[in-house]
Amino acid sequence: MDNKNENTNVNNEVNKEVETPQVVTPPTDNNINNQSTDSSVKPQVVEVNNTEEVKQQVASSNNQNGTDNVVPTAASIDENSTGKPKKGRTVFLVLLMIILFAFVFFLPEISSFITNYKNEVTGANDLKSGNMTCTMSNTTENLDYTYKLEFNYTENKLKKSTATTTARLSDNATESDILEERQNSCLMLKEVLDDNDIGISASCNVTAAMQETIQNIDYNKLDLDFISSNIAEFEGFYPEYELDQSVRAIEKDLESNGYKCERNEY
Repeated sequence: MDNKNENTNVNNEVNKEVETPQVVTPPTDNNINNQSTDSSVKPQVVEVNNTEEVKQQVASSNNQNGTDNVVPTAASIDENSTGKPKKGRTVFLVLLMIILFAFVFFLPEISSFITNYKNEVTGANDLKSGNMTCTMSNTTENLDYTYKLEFNYTENKLKKSTATTTARLSDNATESDILEERQNSCLMLKEVLDDNDIGISASCNVTAAMQETIQNIDYNKLDLDFISSNIAEFEGFYPEYELDQSVRAIEKDLESNGYKCERNEY
């Protein structure tokens, strides 16, 4: 009986030693320094019942020391770097693409507008050469008129012009001899011009419903003194412009009187 109790006590002592292992904290730099200054400091011994308590103590120690030295794991990096794109960013990209497409599509018009604006500011338009055509229509009780004026110019300076006047009988016309009167006036002008080389020529055409007068002027040869001396023959056909007159000024004047002008320049 005594042997049985003794065996039981021995087993309990063995189990007690196994269940309560001792963990010795390894020495750190601070501990070494402290030991060098105070040899009486002994290593700290922590007694725990199992390894889970060791992990908890280590985690608690890390929390107390702060998180600055914690190295992020791959899982945390992926969690922070991934995710759905924001809606505002998508809308911005779509708007940017639309703006770029519109800019490319209207680039020729934008370039032309900028060039014309610069030419207006610098006056470059006033130094161009080419042709300008101005037209206007007018209606009276008996006739429908169409006026077509064509100007040839060099560096904005007038050189030649052609004026075409077409008269058609209107639907409500009661007199048809009005076309013959216009034709006779044109023929009188043509006769004077053919007899005198003054820089103007004319041609006349008439039908049952239309009369057309075409007047060509070369301003380099134009003799205004002769025209002033024979003004009766030039009634209704007197030249309004002179050599080297600004075509741009002519354009503004005609447009203010109802003409529509177009330029073909080079």
